[in-house]
Amino acid sequence: MIQSTQHKSEIIAFSGGLDTTSPPLSIPPGFVRNAQNYEEDINGGYVTITGYERFDGHPAPSNAAYGLLTYTVAGTVAVGDTVTGATSSATGYVIAITASAFILTKITGIWVTETTTVGGASVTGPVVLNGASGLLGAQYKNLAADVYRADIAAVPGSGNILGVWYYKGIVYAFRNNAGGTAVDMYKPTASGWSLINLGIEVYFSAASGAEPAEGASIVQGGVSATLKRLVIESGTFAAGTAAGRLIFASVTAGPFIAGAFTAGIAATCVSQAAITIPNIGGRFEFHNANFGGAVDQLRMYGADGANRAFEFDGTTFVPINMNPPTLHPTHVVEHQQHLFLSVFSSVFNSAIGDPYNWTALGGSAEKQLSDPVTGFMQQPGSETTPALAVYSRNHTAILYGTSAATWQWVMFSDQAGAIPYSVQKVGQTFVMDDRGITTLSTSQNFGNFAEATISKRVKTWLSTRRVKVCDSHTVKDKQQYRIFFNDGSAAYWVIDNKKASMMPILLPNPVLVSCSQETYGGGDELIYFGSSNGMVYQMEKGTSFDGAAIEAYIDLVFNNSRSFQVLKRYRRLTFEMFGYGYTEFFTAYDLNYLDIEYAQPDAVSHTANLAPANWDSFTWDNFVWDGVDLTPLSMAIDGIGGNISIKIRSNSDYFTPVRFSGALLQFSPLRALR
Repeated sequence: MIQSTQHKSEIIAFSGGLDTTSPPLSIPPGFVRNAQNYEEDINGGYVTITGYERFDGHPAPSNAAYGLLTYTVAGTVAVGDTVTGATSSATGYVIAITASAFILTKITGIWVTETTTVGGASVTGPVVLNGASGLLGAQYKNLAADVYRADIAAVPGSGNILGVWYYKGIVYAFRNNAGGTAVDMYKPTASGWSLINLGIEVYFSAASGAEPAEGASIVQGGVSATLKRLVIESGTFAAGTAAGRLIFASVTAGPFIAGAFTAGIAATCVSQAAITIPNIGGRFEFHNANFGGAVDQLRMYGADGANRAFEFDGTTFVPINMNPPTLHPTHVVEHQQHLFLSVFSSVFNSAIGDPYNWTALGGSAEKQLSDPVTGFMQQPGSETTPALAVYSRNHTAILYGTSAATWQWVMFSDQAGAIPYSVQKVGQTFVMDDRGITTLSTSQNFGNFAEATISKRVKTWLSTRRVKVCDSHTVKDKQQYRIFFNDGSAAYWVIDNKKASMMPILLPNPVLVSCSQETYGGGDELIYFGSSNGMVYQMEKGTSFDGAAIEAYIDLVFNNSRSFQVLKRYRRLTFEMFGYGYTEFFTAYDLNYLDIEYAQPDAVSHTANLAPANWDSFTWDNFVWDGVDLTPLSMAIDGIGGNISIKIRSNSDYFTPVRFSGALLQFSPLRALR
């Protein structure tokens, strides 16, 4: 037996993220060599990710409450019954039964001492809401969430969710219709998804006189409609040459036919058509912009590469006719009061302040790039040197200027571009290309830019997923850039002035399209995504992946405590933890690069109820805390090796997230390894 009386300790700060590329001896001890479903906290430490849940306007599963209703006679009540009070008419859905109480959710009314009309139980009210703690409380809340989850349905139709966007407090979703003949647009309501009426467009020409205002009645004989939007695409009313479209929600006694209107507008009707999104299979991109200046004129713009771009204000859907109208743009952004759209390798801008005008006379212009455009991103600038980064698959260009009269295109890089839908901004602009994750930031020379690659540590992990990129978004509260792949994997990057670190994520539902927006009129962040099953999900919600367990683990890199080739006896680990709510997890450690000549220990289970209350008790190898949100977890260990890799595991659909900030490792040096 090797003995040592010398004791040493080392603090390991959990920070740095995944490193699959660097030489092992050069990696700081707080990095990880293997991980899943942990993210790095911007304030330090690794935390299990928050879950996501389905969404359609019904109450959120994570907000579900449960209540304990005491009974004296159980009767024949069973789990799954909806019980009703014979006196109070209060109701509740039974999710569990104990020796003395029914556990209810979807509770209505106020229970009193009475019998139930279903099952004939004798009960005593009122219901005690959320009355259990620890493990039982977590399990009951999870059972209640399952009941609410069952009410929430996919967006009607077929195939993938093609687009999801948050605009003026409402989430909108796009999906192919059931027959796969067109794309439908939906919004959530208290009873689920509701189909949006896209309305009717009527083409006109030779308009003169006064422009009709929105809300005006447009008449042609016995046919009439209320004007929702006047779209002037060329000419002017003053010259009697205006041409464009009238947008209506519906037409009474229609349709309008070719010929003069008789009231509401002095113009000739050319034709009428229902507004549709006729071509399936596109992938939508969106941008909110205000071309009118007034607060209420913020509007939503979208493009999908298969149909006309559009504008939507929450009520009126306006397809945008480019020049020619058969162009189907893919990417969209507002820049310097111009709407920019890309069609293959061409970049088009609208007239200034007018997203409906795509004529050269109005100031519209086209720029042909060398390969297809993959994204836009506005860059920092000034009133005289605004900049727009325009990415293609293998090139990056910067557009300077304020209008077609001053546009100046500069080729920033002819070797690096961006994979479609990977362009995001977290202070700087981040994209993924063949080299990995690169940044575009302002350089010391104002008006110019610098580029850097930040993904060298995870180059091997990213290289196999380059062809699988399907979406990205940012999380400002966490200073994260997230990029998603079609196999359900994702990379969560934490960005600050000192570091850019990545942790790998694996989701059972791939994130195909997503949006991250601040609440309308507020500052909270909302994140939604659409997947291949037609569901829309809200992220950062709940303790599960829409009811499925979150399997999470981290394996820290092997740490030799700055004493390479020295054998050590490891004696104690103390973790610093922070969280709210009930959780269980396993800890373990690997020794000496998992050399089979060294005994490898078994995992140890732990339980914690991290909530403000009082210190409780624990038993060895089955730790229990109750009533603290920040605590050390100290455990004896016993192993011999030249280095150690600390491991943490959890797997559940009801554990709350826990942050591990770091660990104190205590050991005794023994002798040099031979």
